[in-house]
Amino acid sequence: MAVRAPILGTIAALFRNPERPARHGRRAGASDRRRLLRDDEAGAALEFALLAPAFIALLLAITNTLLIYLAQEALETAAESAARQLLTGQAQTFQSYSGSTKNTGMTATQFTNAICGTLTYNATANASTPTTYGSGSLLPPLLSCSNLYVNVAPASSFSNASTAPVTLSVDSNGNITGTSFSTSSGGTTQNQILVVQLLYLWPTVTGPLGLNMGNTSANNRILTATEVIDTETYPCPTGQTTC
Repeated sequence: MAVRAPILGTIAALFRNPERPARHGRRAGASDRRRLLRDDEAGAALEFALLAPAFIALLLAITNTLLIYLAQEALETAAESAARQLLTGQAQTFQSYSGSTKNTGMTATQFTNAICGTLTYNATANASTPTTYGSGSLLPPLLSCSNLYVNVAPASSFSNASTAPVTLSVDSNGNITGTSFSTSSGGTTQNQILVVQLLYLWPTVTGPLGLNMGNTSANNRILTATEVIDTETYPCPTGQTTC
């Protein structure tokens, strides 16, 4: 009997302790089910699954907002430099040749290329080697010329100068349509008020919970930088009275 006492005590303790883990091969009883219901080890995973989409959306929204503001500031800097080309008459007095025909003033494409630093032209009649205009791109490295659009319009006075973004539409390829380039009004652009706008399609990243900071069908955001200038009394090219 003295030998059996510890064994009987152990068996009794098993019945008194319902929290003792079930041995391998034993069917789970009521105590096991109660212990499983009280187990909260999966709570952290469940909370993460519920909160992760909102957390990721918040991070993407913050990142998108920072990048948009950075791109906007870069575009403003480029707009100031581009407007100076018109302010000082460099764009209006620009001369190039198509064969033996002399052309005065930049076209819309030439002005955009001048901003991008990719403008080449014939500086003399029937030139065999084109000349590169300027000393490089006016755009910061953050911005790409493929997403840049230029709108220039004259105004009769500063009070009538509209700085509102131009009415734009985006085609099926995501390109902007509806911009114009006009620096001529009344035969001269000297001492003239011009509204210079650079528009840029900035790509955005979509995220969970409907996060989308784009305002076009291609999830791009249209950024606009506007400068209103009064052109100087710059000298016209030799032989021209207006330019």
